[in-house]
Amino acid sequence: MLCKRLLIAIPGLLLAACVGDGLSPSVWPPPNFRLLVEELRWEGRSVHVVRRFQVDAEGTVIYGTSSQPLIDSATGGSWPVFDRLSVYRLEPKCVRALARRIAGIGIGELVIPASSIEPESGSGLVVRWRAFEQQRDLPSSGRLRGQMAEIMATVSAHLPEGESFQIEMSKPVVTVLRGVPAPVEGAEGALAAYRQRLDVNPGDEEVLLATYALACFVGERSEAKRLLEQWTELKARQPNPGFGDNPEDTPQARAKVLARFLPQI
Repeated sequence: MLCKRLLIAIPGLLLAACVGDGLSPSVWPPPNFRLLVEELRWEGRSVHVVRRFQVDAEGTVIYGTSSQPLIDSATGGSWPVFDRLSVYRLEPKCVRALARRIAGIGIGELVIPASSIEPESGSGLVVRWRAFEQQRDLPSSGRLRGQMAEIMATVSAHLPEGESFQIEMSKPVVTVLRGVPAPVEGAEGALAAYRQRLDVNPGDEEVLLATYALACFVGERSEAKRLLEQWTELKARQPNPGFGDNPEDTPQARAKVLARFLPQI
């Protein structure tokens, strides 16, 4: 199934606007649907996010790559700078099909063996998924098989032409889109695009941090400082703002690392 789309220009890149197709009512995608996939690369103490695909219930896709992350010399903490970006919107039938397909593969019940999590070649993936009352964070590394391979083949089918996650998997990728804008290079344009997305959804943590990293990268100190304060307030309102099993990895600890990326006065 190919998806047509209408392209309109925004600063620095193209945004594909979906065309309504009169779909009948459905529970898919649920209002809180979210799918985010990150390609990771280990380098010394740092874990770099080098590629990210995310899509929400409206079908808005943000696809970016980062080759110049911000790195904290004290801790090795790394934040991606997505200065190569493509933003587009899936047609309603496409985001519905994507949401149903990912759920149908069984992501809600998928268990990742411990042997699939340890990096084998200095790279790996994490898939973050939310729908209805379920939420999963699924890390993996090495050659993908089974359900994870099916999930990644489905995600990869929704990337811009010529783009791919640098992973080995047992499933072929069959592109289902056309007319998707190629990623545009340039931190200023990417920052403008992320600002737009943040205006639409100021509570999107990934977009907020990506905007912060870009503001730091281009030297916008006042904007970066405001964004860091916004992120701190967002985490303070969350009932469970932790980041996993590490008790030292708290919002306060991360805020200190993030603050060290602020441009000098």
